[in-house]
Amino acid sequence: MLYNPADAKLDAEKLPEDFQMLGKGLQYFVASVQEVRALAKALASGDLNAALPSSGNELAAPLKSLHASLRHLTWQTYQVARGDYKQRVNFMGEFAVSFNMMVEQLQENRVALINEIEKSDRKALELEQSNSLFAAITAEISQWIIVIDRNTFEWLFSNHTPEIMLTREQFQSQLEKWLVHYVRRFNDEESAEQTGLPQPAARKESMSVEMELIHESEVQYFGVRIYPLQWQDRRALACVLSDISDEKKHMLELEDYAFRDPLTKKFSRHYGMKTLHEMLAAGKSFALCFVDLDNLKYVNDVFLHVEGDAYIMRIVKTLDEFAPDAVICRLGGDEFMLIAEGWSMEAAEARLEELRDALQQDHNTPEAKYSHSFSYGVVESGGTEDLPASELLTLADEKMYAYKRAHKVQRGAPPGAAPAAAEHSLGK
Repeated sequence: MLYNPADAKLDAEKLPEDFQMLGKGLQYFVASVQEVRALAKALASGDLNAALPSSGNELAAPLKSLHASLRHLTWQTYQVARGDYKQRVNFMGEFAVSFNMMVEQLQENRVALINEIEKSDRKALELEQSNSLFAAITAEISQWIIVIDRNTFEWLFSNHTPEIMLTREQFQSQLEKWLVHYVRRFNDEESAEQTGLPQPAARKESMSVEMELIHESEVQYFGVRIYPLQWQDRRALACVLSDISDEKKHMLELEDYAFRDPLTKKFSRHYGMKTLHEMLAAGKSFALCFVDLDNLKYVNDVFLHVEGDAYIMRIVKTLDEFAPDAVICRLGGDEFMLIAEGWSMEAAEARLEELRDALQQDHNTPEAKYSHSFSYGVVESGGTEDLPASELLTLADEKMYAYKRAHKVQRGAPPGAAPAAAEHSLGK
């Protein structure tokens, strides 16, 4: 039994009569030990479904009690796993203390988790309500709010659809490219700030820019304010777009009114003097030409102002042929200023004389009601001892009148008209 239990066999009937009772006792003891050994082996391997020793096996009583306790403990553990944290173990010593402590902690964690879930649910509900309110409010705002991811360029939010905000379907692709460009620019400027690298201008917390969308002859303008923000744990930019098309068009109309002559559509005196000042300040080389229509007063008096306007437009058409990049400005009724950058005085005079001759050949025919011609004076920047703009223009004006006096007899007055009296153009 001790060294080879499988071979522990004893035939008690073959023992002497005085030893047969002892032999039967040994047989019972060996059987009991073998049952205990089998149950202990099963318990050691965690098998609680093993067959139990016979009820008469008094040696197995502690193991059977342990087996019953383990089965009950297994059932309690299963109950705990199902959420029954009322289970307690009142036996097994220190194990019971540890088990009960574990169950209490699970109960506390469960309560804390339920509270956290309820708190999260409340926050989610509040967030959903806030988002609904935010969407409802922003939907009523005329401005277009677009939130865009700074890394992926994904649109995270938009309070209006492109179909509502854009006047042309073709503008959407332009808008998307424009937004990506400015997100990259914003990121680059922020990186430059963080690394201390030089940049064109210090980036502020936000930036304001103007966006122009063009398709064929239609243009739509937006004023855009860009703000950095966190959007649900994502780095983003909020772009607030205001449609300023009407204001922009009105401003352009005002600029056109301020800088353009209504009749000829050439630049106005204000724009011409502004350009002259800027070119002088920049030290640019140019020829300044002062052009005066000959006999416009006669044409207006005799043929009325409608014909006078037509005469002005014929001269403008001639001046347009001077050079593609020449700046032509109407200073007054019959006075024009022409600025030709990079031209010398001699070259400008030769070109104007050429245009004057061509004009007279085309229009001064026997059938003409009046002759077509103009007088001019030319000065060159840099050759006038850095005169200011007004004096430079006065000098060109004086040269024009010298030209007019020198050519009046030679060129002749308009057919059938008395010679027009010379008037100083700046004094008209």
